[in-house]
Amino acid sequence: MTTTEPADERRVLSEEESRAIRQGVPDPRVPMPTVARPTVALFVVSLLLWVAATWLALAATSAWWLLLTIPVHAAVTFLMFTVLHETAHLAAGRLRWVNEALGRLSAVFVAAWASFPTFRFVHIEHHRNTNEDYYTDPDSWSEAGPPWQLPLRWLTQDLWYFRFYIPRMHRRPRAEVLEQVGVALAVATVFTALVLSGHGWELLTIYLIPQRLGILVLAWWFDWLPHHELDATARSNRFRATRIRVGWERVMTPLMLYQNYHLVHHIHPTIPFYRYVQVWRRTESDFLDRDVPISTAWGTELSPAEYRAWRRLTDHFDRDADLPHRPHRLRVADVRRLTPDSVSITFDVPDELRETFRFAPGQNVVVAAEIDGETVRRNYSICTAAGSGVLRVAVRRCADGRFSTYADTRLAVGDELEVSPPTGRFTLHPEPGARRHLAAVAAGSGITPVISILASVLDAEPGSRATLLYANRDAGSTMFADELAMLTRRFEGRLTIVHHHSRPAPGAATTATEHEQVRHDRLDAHRLREHLRDPRLRGAEWLLCGPPEMLDRTRTVLDEHGVPAERVRRELFVAPEDQADQAEQDALADIVPATVDVTVRGARAAVRTEGTASILEATLDAGIDVPYLCTGGICGTCRATVTEGTVHMQQNYALGDDEVRAGAVLTCQSRPTSPVVAVDFDR
Repeated sequence: MTTTEPADERRVLSEEESRAIRQGVPDPRVPMPTVARPTVALFVVSLLLWVAATWLALAATSAWWLLLTIPVHAAVTFLMFTVLHETAHLAAGRLRWVNEALGRLSAVFVAAWASFPTFRFVHIEHHRNTNEDYYTDPDSWSEAGPPWQLPLRWLTQDLWYFRFYIPRMHRRPRAEVLEQVGVALAVATVFTALVLSGHGWELLTIYLIPQRLGILVLAWWFDWLPHHELDATARSNRFRATRIRVGWERVMTPLMLYQNYHLVHHIHPTIPFYRYVQVWRRTESDFLDRDVPISTAWGTELSPAEYRAWRRLTDHFDRDADLPHRPHRLRVADVRRLTPDSVSITFDVPDELRETFRFAPGQNVVVAAEIDGETVRRNYSICTAAGSGVLRVAVRRCADGRFSTYADTRLAVGDELEVSPPTGRFTLHPEPGARRHLAAVAAGSGITPVISILASVLDAEPGSRATLLYANRDAGSTMFADELAMLTRRFEGRLTIVHHHSRPAPGAATTATEHEQVRHDRLDAHRLREHLRDPRLRGAEWLLCGPPEMLDRTRTVLDEHGVPAERVRRELFVAPEDQADQAEQDALADIVPATVDVTVRGARAAVRTEGTASILEATLDAGIDVPYLCTGGICGTCRATVTEGTVHMQQNYALGDDEVRAGAVLTCQSRPTSPVVAVDFDR
């Protein structure tokens, strides 16, 4: 293991750098389909177009008819590239074999001499190194040189892909290289046979000329339009490394197959192309807050403020029908003190918006306010029962918290806030007639979605019961203490609450009623095991809402007692950055420069990283060939096991809880939090 410099000489990342690393991306709330049917349909339609145009070309008795088929074949190249592009990012669905099959079939119509794995590798390098020089980002070939060269570069973009790939072949997997060599030899053989048999003219007009035209359009629309003249790179600021292009969207969006929203693809590469506009609409405010590049269809650059004004004047979308998550201004009907540092906020929802703001128990809303001339947005769980007709959230104030301080000290009845319709997947829908036992673990503000779920379920299911284990510092910091006591009386013994106070006030007494208890201890693993002596809890459905270390600890104890994973719902409840407790902020900020010892295919190598790049990126930059694919935390190809040290994994859509507890990480999402880290790709 390579040694590192002493800890006091290590450069710990600044708060600004750490905040940028952990900032993440807007949640698009778009589930990945099993099979992306529009992508499959696009392949089928493109194939039928190619068959029809080829038949017409071969049957044509006039050269004019043959020439008319060239634009159709060029369009097929463009259409098939979208299928190829989707499958390279595993965006054709969750089934890996569907992506592999469609990728190989579509590649033939785009650039027959390139294998699907080769294209996938080169294209992912573009995402990893966006806007670097064209020896690092292969797609920058279409942007370099004087203006008069650009059409020539667009015509030869796929040929530059080959130039980019060949020096790297020796580091690529053997199977990939063999497939590429096999494809190249097969294509050379077929083309030679066609020329020698007198079909060179057909080869030229049916494939070679249309393919060049299709590549030109692709390089222009996929590379030059979204990326030209942008200085930011994927490493420096991925939100400013590509742009969206607005205006004439009823024409441009279908014509460009949604690539006028290319920025969305670079931020969410595994989301299907036909969802780009939906994602933009749902997370528009988050993108605009990051000052993303925007231009009109004709190239005029817009600032976020200019875009908002432009959109209000020239909106081509039916926002009421097409934008279910568009925020609305709601009047504050009540501000009620919960604890010395927290309040609940109740909104007045007009009758015409009742359906828009109907929510499932456990869902949340995004609330925005103009504070000192700046729009500040925060996400809060709804804390009332579904069907109550009351939309209420709770806010806990913390030091330097902009929105929380504003809500706690300045917000008043009659003020208006911008509120987005409810979203969220931490829900449990009541089932009238069900007879079940719910067990919930909540800490601090984590009570907000839990109280909504418990109240909703117990109200709708008279035969069900619930137990709540609620951790707080002391009685004074317990949110909704009065309401919880009221709920135990309302549901006549069907709700049991156990409060755990880790730092009770001096002289505070432990209390107990028949269905509500107060204990002066921490809700740690030992206490959880004590609770699980109750057989009703071992057979319960569990709701977990709190900080990550608490959820992990609870999940471990539940595993010990045989509670199956499908009976556990969990919500990682980390408050907005200005509301996270100091321990959580310290943990998230603890990304440090490190030496990473990498084991792959039995070989070991040491890699130095400053922590600003993921472990995968640092490893690839060091010239070590390790497996990876989507780079978005989806596919799991870059999975490795941490055998020494610690890392922070930003996103995880591929690994199960058991794998994570055993040390598995997605290296594309992981950064070091200790000066020495060892990862093994072979385990």
